Amino acid sequence: MANNRKAMLFMTKKGLFLIIFCALLIGAIGLYATHWSLRATSTTEFCVSCHSMEKPLQEWQSSKHFSNVKGIQAGCADCHIPHDNDWVYVKTKITTGLKDMIAEMRGTIPDAAAFEEKRGEMAKRVWAEMEKNNSATCRSCHKAEVWDIYAQSEKAQREHQRMESENMTCISCHRGIAHFPPEFTEDADRAAGHLHELAAKTADNAAALFPIAEIEGYADSGKQKAAARIFPSTALKVLAGEDDMRQVQIEGFQQEGAEQVIYAQHGKRIIAAVINDPMLKNISVQGEFRHHEASDTNWRPVQFSAWISAEHMLSDVQALWDYGDELNNAYCGGCHAVIPAHHYNANQWPAIVNGMANRTSINENGKLVLTYYLQNHSKDVTGANHD
Repeated sequence: MANNRKAMLFMTKKGLFLIIFCALLIGAIGLYATHWSLRATSTTEFCVSCHSMEKPLQEWQSSKHFSNVKGIQAGCADCHIPHDNDWVYVKTKITTGLKDMIAEMRGTIPDAAAFEEKRGEMAKRVWAEMEKNNSATCRSCHKAEVWDIYAQSEKAQREHQRMESENMTCISCHRGIAHFPPEFTEDADRAAGHLHELAAKTADNAAALFPIAEIEGYADSGKQKAAARIFPSTALKVLAGEDDMRQVQIEGFQQEGAEQVIYAQHGKRIIAAVINDPMLKNISVQGEFRHHEASDTNWRPVQFSAWISAEHMLSDVQALWDYGDELNNAYCGGCHAVIPAHHYNANQWPAIVNGMANRTSINENGKLVLTYYLQNHSKDVTGANHD
């Protein structure tokens, strides 16, 4: 009996050991399989294997995250799955993966046109997630605590300091890094329509007019001789009317050496009108040249009158500024956080807009209106300070 009990005890221990060993082996195999599957499905090659990822792949391959002087490459998982928490990593993998797999099986994005249609929706969702997690994927590589901020450009230093002081995050400014940014033009399109509606209702007896686009000014009401090009938002004082024509007066400033141009304000290159050479003699000088310290140039007040068509005019410039604000949101806010007009001086804005506009689909008149909106609301016009 004693021997039987010993044998049974031995078998029980042996069986328990075998069970524990098998459980550990199965667990190890399971952990390895999970680790392998997570790694295998986190590669860029796996992510872009779906048909709907062809366009994002092409955009990524043309970005700095694909190829750069430092030879550091950031793939899909590096940017789209947070790495700072294992549970969040696995959860994001599962939820995002299932969502993308179902969308692929349903054919949600069958071609490039469908991708473009959904680009804005997808971008907003990713931006919102990154705002929520404080751009965790960006910070896994770009760590603010080890930045050599003084080795950065002055602009980068200023913006990174602003990020900290204004509680911003990486994605607030750095959009369109690996993929082309969307343009949310719906509000701007509505504002443009409203602008034209208001212009069509401008009273015939309006005492002041503001063009909503670049217009031609004439030396006579019969449009026989062109006198000037007049730009959006220029304040025009109505002197007389004849049918659908108005004689208007432009008041502004000439810069010494550039007498062909009338600027809206002293020392600020907000162009009101460009006068044709034969008409320069008709400019009425209203005072002496005065020195402008900031630009180290001399300016004098002038007046000029011309005939214009009464079409495409506003009697109140505010609607034009509302449109300019929507343009800023639509075409500038896709790539980075919307930069307020008072961030720069009036003389700085034209070069900035011209440098950025070719990255968008904004048309020439939209670019003009945007420029004038930003200039007329710049920090040296409104007096707003920006550190």
